[in-house]
Amino acid sequence: MYLKSLELQGFKSFPDKIELKFNKGITAVVGPNGSGKSNIGDAMRWVMGEQSSKALRGEKMAGVIFHGTQTRPKAPFAQVTITIDNEDGALEYDSDTVSVSRKLYRNGDSFYMINGKEVNLKDIVELFMDTGLGRDGYSIIGQGRIADIVNGKSNDRREIFEEAAGISKFRSKKKEAEKKLAAAEDNLSRINDIMGEIEGRIGPLKAQAEKAEKFRVLDEEKRKLEVSVWVHKLNEYMSQIAGYEEKLSAVKKEYEVITQELESIEDDINDSFAKSAEKSELADSYKNQIHQVELENSQALSKIAVYENDISHLEDNILKLKEQISESNSSKYYLEAELKTRRQELEELDEKKAKQQEAVDCKEKELSELIDKTALSDKSVSEAGSFINELYMKKSEVSFRLENAKNNLSDIDEQIENSLERKKQLEEHSKLSSKELKELRESKGKADENKQELTNRMSGLAKLLETRNTKLSECRKNLTDTEIQLRDVENRIKTIADLENSMEGFQFSVKHIMKASQQGRISGICGTVSQLISVETKYSVAIETALGGALQNIVVNNEDSAKRGIRLLKENRAGRATFLPVTSVRGNRLNMPQLENEDGFVALGCELVKYDSQFEGVINSLLGRICIAEDIDSATLIAKKYGYKFRIVTLDGQVINAGGSFTGGSVSKQTGLLTRKNEAEALAKKKTALENSFTELKQQVEKLNQEVSKYTADTEGLREKLSQVNSDILRFEMEIKRVSEYYSDYENKLDEIETFIETLKNKYKIVSGDIDKAQTELSEIEAEISDNEAKLADSQNEQAELKNKREQLSEELSQMKIMAAELSKDLDACKLSISQLEETIGDSDTDSGKLNDNISECEKKIAEKKELIFQTKQELSGADEKIAAAQKMAEQAQREHIELDNAANKLRTKQKHKMDEKETLSGQLTRAEEQKKSVTAGFDKLVAQLWDDYELTRSDAAEIAEDIVDITVANRRLNELRGKIRNLGSVNLGAIEEYAEVSQRHEFLTGQLNDVNTSKTELEKLIEDLTENMKNMFTDSFERINANFKKIFTELFGGGQCELILTDPNNVLECGIEINVQPPGKVITNLMSLSGGEQALVAIAIYFAILKISPSPFCLLDEIEAALDDVNVSKYAQYLHHLTDKTQFITITHRRGTMEEADVLYGVTMQEKGVSKLLKMDVSETRQMKLE
Repeated sequence: MYLKSLELQGFKSFPDKIELKFNKGITAVVGPNGSGKSNIGDAMRWVMGEQSSKALRGEKMAGVIFHGTQTRPKAPFAQVTITIDNEDGALEYDSDTVSVSRKLYRNGDSFYMINGKEVNLKDIVELFMDTGLGRDGYSIIGQGRIADIVNGKSNDRREIFEEAAGISKFRSKKKEAEKKLAAAEDNLSRINDIMGEIEGRIGPLKAQAEKAEKFRVLDEEKRKLEVSVWVHKLNEYMSQIAGYEEKLSAVKKEYEVITQELESIEDDINDSFAKSAEKSELADSYKNQIHQVELENSQALSKIAVYENDISHLEDNILKLKEQISESNSSKYYLEAELKTRRQELEELDEKKAKQQEAVDCKEKELSELIDKTALSDKSVSEAGSFINELYMKKSEVSFRLENAKNNLSDIDEQIENSLERKKQLEEHSKLSSKELKELRESKGKADENKQELTNRMSGLAKLLETRNTKLSECRKNLTDTEIQLRDVENRIKTIADLENSMEGFQFSVKHIMKASQQGRISGICGTVSQLISVETKYSVAIETALGGALQNIVVNNEDSAKRGIRLLKENRAGRATFLPVTSVRGNRLNMPQLENEDGFVALGCELVKYDSQFEGVINSLLGRICIAEDIDSATLIAKKYGYKFRIVTLDGQVINAGGSFTGGSVSKQTGLLTRKNEAEALAKKKTALENSFTELKQQVEKLNQEVSKYTADTEGLREKLSQVNSDILRFEMEIKRVSEYYSDYENKLDEIETFIETLKNKYKIVSGDIDKAQTELSEIEAEISDNEAKLADSQNEQAELKNKREQLSEELSQMKIMAAELSKDLDACKLSISQLEETIGDSDTDSGKLNDNISECEKKIAEKKELIFQTKQELSGADEKIAAAQKMAEQAQREHIELDNAANKLRTKQKHKMDEKETLSGQLTRAEEQKKSVTAGFDKLVAQLWDDYELTRSDAAEIAEDIVDITVANRRLNELRGKIRNLGSVNLGAIEEYAEVSQRHEFLTGQLNDVNTSKTELEKLIEDLTENMKNMFTDSFERINANFKKIFTELFGGGQCELILTDPNNVLECGIEINVQPPGKVITNLMSLSGGEQALVAIAIYFAILKISPSPFCLLDEIEAALDDVNVSKYAQYLHHLTDKTQFITITHRRGTMEEADVLYGVTMQEKGVSKLLKMDVSETRQMKLE
């Protein structure tokens, strides 16, 4: 067997999981001070079951868990695992490889495992026992342990020698056997006590069982009769309830009929009032129509008067205008005659001139026309040519504009299409961004709410957790305290029960009689006086003192029972006892009422105890003449006053006897029979209270544990959720910012592109208009060019002809103008005269025309006014008919309104009568319901009583009930049964079953007694054998170790003498071990006079001597050579190699000599403060280090 590996995680300065793999030979763990190399030794001790935190260089066990650094968190647990090769089967475990693990959490939870299976600490200890391994073995040796071998007390050195001798397991078995033997002796004593108690219980239990049986018969008859009476009453109640329900049904029907009639009447009333209101409104409407028509008639008459007045004024105006026309016509006649003469003269001159002028004009016109034509022709030809040239230039310009506009329109159309597509994309992106932004904001809002909720919940949980942990600690402490108290009480109850069961303190004769009574061998035994009375605790000492030995007196039914008891004692030679027959013992009470007025007087003894009335004579005979006083002083005064005629006992047990003698002293309050009985009752109550308290506290602890676990899990869950929510919020904020920027960009671009599209559309309209205009213009220009080119050709031909004709006409016109000039002078004079006459006549005609126009206008207006008057009168002719019809309808509506009001009032009267009837029925209904409710309450109360008293439903009760012929007789019999049951007094219903159980238990205990005696004998033999084996094994191993020690000491010290001595050879298993050494050249009287190095070397020599005779499979040596000089370190390291054939060494060291002898080196460093790291160096590096 050897150690294959050691794994650490979270242990002390090793937060990360590390593994040290070991081979046979020597493995050295090196490192500077403070690097954590000794923590590896602590880990080995810890995993092998070390329970002392001080041995692990700590204050508390939780100190082995990595406590964190500034950069590393605390470890949640510490775990160490060792793996052992067990191919040779050295460990009693069915596996070639044995893995031992220990794990400790910060909350204190811990467990051990062997090959992954959870085990107890005891299993670990037993696994390594007698192998040299384990927490108490010699497989792990540190500086302190080495020093203890030399400096420790002689008795303290035994441990390592016993482990080497292999007797640890035997010592453990011996201790276990001794414990079992002590337990067997306790059981034997307890069984004897219990059997004695059981023998005294059988008799009284039989009497109680008979009484209980009688009670059962009476109680069953009472139950049946009482149930029958109650069922009879329930049936009566049911009949009454049925009658009330029938009455209620009839009244309810009548009530419902009246209610329906009232609802119908109410509907009719509302309908009548509604119709009446409609008729009233209709009458008012007709009256309004009449008033409106009358108002319109008045307005029409006023219009007619106005129109007639206008006609009168117009006719007056026509007469005046006609007079003015007549005057103007008379003046005009004379002027027209003169004008006629002048006109005839002018006509003649005009005719001459006209003819001449006509000729001139014709010539001028002809010439002018010819000149004009010529000029026009010239101009036309010139302009036509220029115009045609301009049209061609214009055509080219318009064609260019048209083509350019078409190209622009195509570009604009394409731009609009592209822009609309881009706009659509932007709108889609904007819409998606807006939707995404909204969703993100909603998600962030929900996340914020969730964060707040989680924060609040975590805060609440933290407070709850703190409260629950505080409460849990309190409850655990209370639970432990209560459990201890309960265990103490149970032990005391058990002890008292054993005493009671065994009738401890009773005379053998009394025990014998009570046992015979329980077994049924003697009848008529009521019990001992102590069993038949009860007394309050404060009086128990006084009553016990007063009764003394009488407590063990046996109360029997009669004299025959007493005789049978005496005979039984004589036959069995069981001693003597006092019997008190109930029939013959008739004690009297002390008749001194004045005692009650004495200071310190408590009561007569018989008044302070409780007992069954049938034992009154017995109790009076024992306590009726004994006075109880508060203290000895009060008792003395009372005794003196009454002449020492009766016995007085104080509450603390002091006695003044009749006649004046005093008896007193100290009294044990725990040994009396009554005290024991009272204590048992008090302890039973206390036990019940403690059990209830323990159960409640246990439930509270379980509940609080569950709550703490739940709140812790909930807090962790919430913390994870909060972390996730914070991450989500940060992500949402970044997403919102990103999407907001995208959304703003999309919106801005959308605005820009919409403006651009609008601009393009306007531009499209303008360009389209330009194209239409240019196309029209181009068509017109082309038509115009064609027309003008044709005209130009005609004008050029006509131009030549007109030039010749113009010259000829110019000559003829000159002669004709001279003749025309003379005629013009005569004509002008005549025209002037005519002009003057015409002007005068014209003025006269103008005035007459205007006057005629005014007359026409007035006549037209008169006709219009008359037409209006006619129309207005037509309207007035139909108004009277409308007023008459409306008047008639209004009167009809008013009559119907009055009739409906009268009908509604009649219905109101009928409604009032019905309401009175309904009120009467409501009263009847209420009274009937109250009566039914009262009877129902009685019914329900009786049903509830059936359940409360007998747990019977009404149907169950009806099934078992018998018919009641006469309820009076039944009630009388019921009272009789109640009286008989009451006279029985207190009844122990469990006595029958208890009697059977006690008998059975007696048989069982007899068998147990035999088993315990057999077991006791076997255990005594086992202890004897174990002790002998341990002596032989320890003596043999000690002698061999002593021999090896002498040899190794000489080798290490280079000579000298040494010896290991037992302080008491006759007691080898308990005595101490002394060490005598004599290094070469020195005289040593005391080990303390050795140097530190010498002491260490002595201890190492002893250690090596032990390994020689009982090699440990592997050893961990923690700087045990630290006190040696370099020479002795080399000796120590070289000697290790002598032992490696049977032992694997792991040495923690910083000494060069030890490192040089190692096969493998592990280096421990602390590059990061508080955190140890592990490095491994192979053999070649080790040898290189040796050369250096």
